[in-house]
Amino acid sequence: MTKSVAEIAEEMRAVAADRAKSRDLLVSLFADTVELRHEPPSPSDGPIPGRLLGEVSGREVDALARAMPEAEHGDSEVTIEGDAVRVRVRTSGTLADGTPIDVETNTLFTIADGIIVGLQSDMDAASAEAWKKILAAGSFEVPAERRNG
Repeated sequence: MTKSVAEIAEEMRAVAADRAKSRDLLVSLFADTVELRHEPPSPSDGPIPGRLLGEVSGREVDALARAMPEAEHGDSEVTIEGDAVRVRVRTSGTLADGTPIDVETNTLFTIADGIIVGLQSDMDAASAEAWKKILAAGSFEVPAERRNG
């Protein structure tokens, strides 16, 4: 039986405090192809294989753990917006070089037939800049398949 948007939102709430479990849940829900969008727009926008999006997501979580092993993750806010689930979470901490970090991720997951078919990342400028610092400090590497395509 296909999961409803409400059921998926509840699953997301249940793992929201654990980035690795959240990533694993998302990976299990990604469609074969996911429409990726960023606000503001990014060169990486467009269709992406769900498998590859899962790999990128895993690498981001790993980079965050390396960059800020003592990061604090605020309470997640998971809401339903029509056929989508919005997840907002604040992450803060200090990079090894002493740079303070405060980033709010704000992601809208579009659901169809019980799977994620769209992902829109909405970040304000300060959060986007902080996220870039986290990824750099955590030695994030874009998968070769994504660099070439």
